[in-house]
Amino acid sequence: MMVELWLHYAVPVLLALLLARALWALVAVELCARWLLDNARRDPVSIDEDGPWLVVLLPMLREQTLAPETIAAFTALDYPRERAVVVAITTEREENARRRERDRLRALADTRLLTGVQLRGMFPRARCGDVADEVNAAPREKRLPLLAELYDAEPTTRETVATLAEEQPAVGLRLVHLHQPDTGGRKAGQLNHTIDRLDEILGPLGWHDENDAGNTFLCVYDADAIPDVRTLNSFAETTTRHRALTGRPSALIQQQRLPLLGRRPFPPGATGLFLAGEWLYQLRRSLGIELARIRLTQWLATTQVPNFVRTLLRPMIYGVGCGMTVHLPALRTLGGFPEPMEDLGTGHRLSLLGADIAPATVAVLDEPYTEPRGLTNLHALAFLTSARPDRHAKAVAHLPSALTRIGKAVLVLREWADEIAWVAGAPLIAAAVLSACWAGPLWSALALAGVLLHGPVLSARLIKLAPALHAAVVPSTCRIAAAPCPTRGRRAGLIASSPVQPFIRLVGPLRMIFRRITGHATTFGKTER
Repeated sequence: MMVELWLHYAVPVLLALLLARALWALVAVELCARWLLDNARRDPVSIDEDGPWLVVLLPMLREQTLAPETIAAFTALDYPRERAVVVAITTEREENARRRERDRLRALADTRLLTGVQLRGMFPRARCGDVADEVNAAPREKRLPLLAELYDAEPTTRETVATLAEEQPAVGLRLVHLHQPDTGGRKAGQLNHTIDRLDEILGPLGWHDENDAGNTFLCVYDADAIPDVRTLNSFAETTTRHRALTGRPSALIQQQRLPLLGRRPFPPGATGLFLAGEWLYQLRRSLGIELARIRLTQWLATTQVPNFVRTLLRPMIYGVGCGMTVHLPALRTLGGFPEPMEDLGTGHRLSLLGADIAPATVAVLDEPYTEPRGLTNLHALAFLTSARPDRHAKAVAHLPSALTRIGKAVLVLREWADEIAWVAGAPLIAAAVLSACWAGPLWSALALAGVLLHGPVLSARLIKLAPALHAAVVPSTCRIAAAPCPTRGRRAGLIASSPVQPFIRLVGPLRMIFRRITGHATTFGKTER
């Protein structure tokens, strides 16, 4: 009986869902990629002195290597100098960690063969191998003094940024350096530390809270990002257009993050193949899910449609903390950026309030993950934050919302369905595909079509789109890392292995769930660069 139910009912339904999802992904990726590419060809829009106030926030932790390049890229953005500022936020957590890590130097110096992996977090990733080789080559009695000398000579992010702030040129956007005390928390804590000091940051430009807060936006980025030179003009143009259509400013403008920087190569072998596959999966998600949902949300806000249609179609927005621009009054309404993920939490809470959310017309480049630990941490933390939309709903329950109670419930249920699909979808679909040959030839053909469209066909299309999307981002500085360009063999491997990529994304959430069940603490470390 159970076998018949599975083969005659469950398998056809699951295969139909696979094919529908594959077709939707192809269409959504293509439409959103074309939208970005078409906008990139438009003439840049110049903003006058009455444009919105924009505060670019660059929270940094152990980013002394990338800080000069990143700050140079953002301070060179095209925007009136009197209306924008770049804020680099360092944290005392890094200084305290360095003092604690110094106690490990003796044990590391006594290690028979020191490796770069053992030095992760103590030195920038690019220097770990060289430091290990230098220490290993020294006589045993000199290894500790040498390691201590190298450790003490390594500048902190605070020192690096402070020097850049002192030596900044007279042209370009002004750089402000803030240093956060060690008050706990993660990236959100650094961002909220900045919100409390806007008078100090913008006051020298003539900004006044009571007059200008309603025209102020906070732009959040990661330290490895390379923005398009038109980024700030794009934000200003987007909010001006949205206000003209709706009479309201955008509460959130999301710039699309494209993982197309090639600063570090993928490792060789199977690990590198699956990490490169995740790079494609991230690109697909950025275009086919994140951008597609934001464009749908904006369409619903600017088009006259029945309320029940709006309720059924309105998606939950995933904020992405690299290119997320938030209207200051909306952020203050939320009580600041939420922990532990300031981006997903902000997107979810604004979605539950029915806030206006719009896409930026140009993209930002950042790095794909090139080591497994950072990737599994990302997936586990994203799953943890997304799995409890009811908590986000409770956090904003006291605030006025444009959504009805039913509209909020639909969003929460939809998010729970997404999380269930994340954990159970790949195994169920795989079981249905494997069972298709017993369900009949029609279902076998449907299974083959769904797998090919969802995996190899879409992966091949993304590989072809990647160079054009990379070239569409015009950097504010002349130097930009090349996009990942797989060889012919690697390209074939990526296309062939694409059907198993959803299982790779399960590792982080399943590992976290297992650790919680067994009573082990779950920690999320920083991605080392």
